[in-house]
Amino acid sequence: MRSPAGHALAGGARVRRRGAFAGADPRRSAAPSGLHANGRRKALSCAAMVARKLPASECRKIVEPQSFRFSTTDEVAPLSAGIGSQERALAALAFGLDIRQPRFHVVVVGAPGTGRTFCARAAAKRIAASRPTPDDILLLPNPHRPSEPTVLSLPPGEGRPFVEAMEELHEKLVDALRGATEGERFKQARGKIQRRVNAEERRLEEQLKAAARELGLDLVRGEDEVQITAIDDATSAPNGEALVAVAGSVEEFEMRLATVQDEADVELRGVVKQLLSDGVKGCFQPVRARFEGRDDISAFLADVETVVSKEFRLLVDEARGEEGGATLPRGVVVPTLLTEHTPDSGAPVVEVPYPTLSALFGRTHAPPDSGFPPEPGFAVAGALHQAAGGFLILPAGALLKNEALYEQLKACLLAGKFIVPEHNPSYFRGTAEELLFPPIPIDVKVVLVTNPQLYQDLHDADPEFSQLFKVQARFETTISLDQALLTYPAFLAGFAHDRDLPPITADGVTALLFHGGRLAESQTKVSAQLGLIAEVATEAGYRAQRRGRKVVDGPEVHEALESARRRGSHFRDHVHEMLSDGTIRIDVTGRHIGQVNAISVLSDGPQTFGRPCRVTAVVYPGLEGPVNIAREVEMSGPLHSKGVLVLTGFLAARFAQHRPLSFGASLVFEQTYEPIEGDSASSSELYALVSALSGVPIRQELAVTGSIDQQGSIQPVGGINEKIEAFFDLCAAKGLTGEQGVLIPSANRDALMLRGDVVTAIEAGRFHVYEVSTVEEGIEIITGVPAGVAGADGRYPEGTVFHAADQRLERFYQAIADTMRGGTSADPRSMLRGR
Repeated sequence: MRSPAGHALAGGARVRRRGAFAGADPRRSAAPSGLHANGRRKALSCAAMVARKLPASECRKIVEPQSFRFSTTDEVAPLSAGIGSQERALAALAFGLDIRQPRFHVVVVGAPGTGRTFCARAAAKRIAASRPTPDDILLLPNPHRPSEPTVLSLPPGEGRPFVEAMEELHEKLVDALRGATEGERFKQARGKIQRRVNAEERRLEEQLKAAARELGLDLVRGEDEVQITAIDDATSAPNGEALVAVAGSVEEFEMRLATVQDEADVELRGVVKQLLSDGVKGCFQPVRARFEGRDDISAFLADVETVVSKEFRLLVDEARGEEGGATLPRGVVVPTLLTEHTPDSGAPVVEVPYPTLSALFGRTHAPPDSGFPPEPGFAVAGALHQAAGGFLILPAGALLKNEALYEQLKACLLAGKFIVPEHNPSYFRGTAEELLFPPIPIDVKVVLVTNPQLYQDLHDADPEFSQLFKVQARFETTISLDQALLTYPAFLAGFAHDRDLPPITADGVTALLFHGGRLAESQTKVSAQLGLIAEVATEAGYRAQRRGRKVVDGPEVHEALESARRRGSHFRDHVHEMLSDGTIRIDVTGRHIGQVNAISVLSDGPQTFGRPCRVTAVVYPGLEGPVNIAREVEMSGPLHSKGVLVLTGFLAARFAQHRPLSFGASLVFEQTYEPIEGDSASSSELYALVSALSGVPIRQELAVTGSIDQQGSIQPVGGINEKIEAFFDLCAAKGLTGEQGVLIPSANRDALMLRGDVVTAIEAGRFHVYEVSTVEEGIEIITGVPAGVAGADGRYPEGTVFHAADQRLERFYQAIADTMRGGTSADPRSMLRGR
């Protein structure tokens, strides 16, 4: 696994501990005879170990406002096509977005605020402008399988006119249906048939009455009954036989009349069908002519005409007499416009900052109880449909919050077509889960924006990720100062304009460049996380506007930075208060044996700050070597434990060439209550250990940071500015003596971007920063006594720290040997080797 970005420096990982306080009672002891500040006179044979005190001019880099050729950013052209200083990433983006091969999707890697999304968007829009505009996509009613609409692609800009034409066709068909049952032709045909039926009814009725008169009966036919009376008034009642005969005639009359009416109804339905057929042909003819030459549309219109004709016949046969009359569902005729594009607008660039299943893959909203085909507009396109033929920009972090979403996207990209998500109610309806969304071929370039750690995790955990995202565009976290002199003003010019903020003066830009250098921990580079710079510019602009000012200058930028620091420094101020009042015991004057001031870096959300802490060492005869107390109680991280183990290698190289190391030691960060991580305090631990072995006291007015390797080289660490400033703040609170300072690795000199008050104190000689490159250099400064260089016989000169330590180790060795020998005359070396 790779180390986090903050731990990238070899041996220089930051110690990140929240609330891990360190301190211990001073172990006051006099130096052994002959070892004192003027012990340098007794070590003339030692090679000179000289560390350098840094002048104030080397403790930070300030760009002068006169370096710029503008007064305010209003005079600077804003960035338009990406951040030019990210040349490698922009070149990779250009290649990945331009290549039109399957599975060459792009992953943009970078820290937030580096312009990764802005550049990806700008590059995609630039390339998309030269690409052909993709077709409009429509979902057509499918008469053969109504539950699965078919897909129709039309040239860009033609989708909506086609839908509108089909809407108009539907209206005409409804009018034709209404005209076939309510129009003048229908009324004339119905009147003619009705007159013929009435005439036939009168003829049959006359025949019935004549038959009744022959039987001496008078027959009067009403609406609901037939009255029969005798013609002869003298006869009181009709003859029974005559009544039976008349009843048979009446029944025959009614049967023949019903037959006449049925025949008339069939004739009328035939008339209606003919009228509808003529109307349907008349409705479809202009549409056919309009889209003549388009075989796919002609085939669709032929299918729709067949379906409409069949539907109309069913309506005529089944809907007669129903309340409300017959109607034609819109879904039979009108398609759904899924995507549309303006002609000559280029390829689409779609960005989804918060991807969800519906946002990416669309959804349907047909009610579960609705029939087929569904109404037009039943389907809503997702970003995957909208970006077809173009580019889709997605944030990996938000995408991976829903693993099913990520897997579904991969399935679509691997298949090259839209695949309906399984078991998702947005795409199915009813108990049988009838499919409404068809598979659609997709040609889209996906741009996945992620941070370095998540990219590495995806690369390691998912083989398919590397198969799909073959192009990596990595954005650097820093850019050179020379590049920044062009990038920062241009970025700030566009940012101030877009956010309606006052323009920024040249000294305001230099203040932001200094802040960028602090973020990058470099005098030659600045942070490429322009989002962090924009936050400061926003607050500075707000303050300028509140004061009615027309520009943002350097003091307002510094005020914004200080205000932001103060808002987030509750924990830092609390720690500083405890350091100042002695709750956390740190001495900034005097000398103590086996005790050194180290400096760690703590985090409180986005805020990081340094915190001095004391490392103490106690030595005794033994064989276990240095014991990391934090590790023993499981409070030490692997990097810190590694740093402690490196001490053994260094001590073996310096003191175990003629005998085994025969000592035990305990190392601890005092008053530590939370886990410790990082190896940036390994040099501090070594100084404490060597002091305990030699009996040479350490200057408490100095603090130390830096990791070591087994050869004794001091390696760079992170958080160097926060560490120096933390110790300076503590010394200032307790009183600057002019002797206080911090030892830093020489490799960290370029990282110094100290606050103005610290630089002022350095310039006045009230505080100091020393650069050291080896353990020996550091020992000489922190003890005032030369470390010592071994002679040809492997021994160290008298009057040196290493000589005193070597003598102490020899005594430990003899003590252990005497204990193990138990009075025998055996060689102690052989006994220790045997053990």
